[in-house]
Amino acid sequence: MSTLTELAQQIAALYPLQDKTAGKRYRIVSQLAGMTELEEISGVPRYVDTHQLADQRLWDGGPARSGERFASV
Repeated sequence: MSTLTELAQQIAALYPLQDKTAGKRYRIVSQLAGMTELEEISGVPRYVDTHQLADQRLWDGGPARSGERFASV
């Protein structure tokens, strides 16, 4: 059985983006035409401008969130 720490680590790995203002975690579902579709842990979709994800004042992310990835979209 997983401990709470392990469970938190698994959630952070599956949903690497965290909205600093709302405190919610998201994962990237798709990117198209300058928009990024995110999915919250609860499954609720959210759409944001792709360039906003590079703003470290608003978003905290894992290794999948490099600035180069979003600069090329």
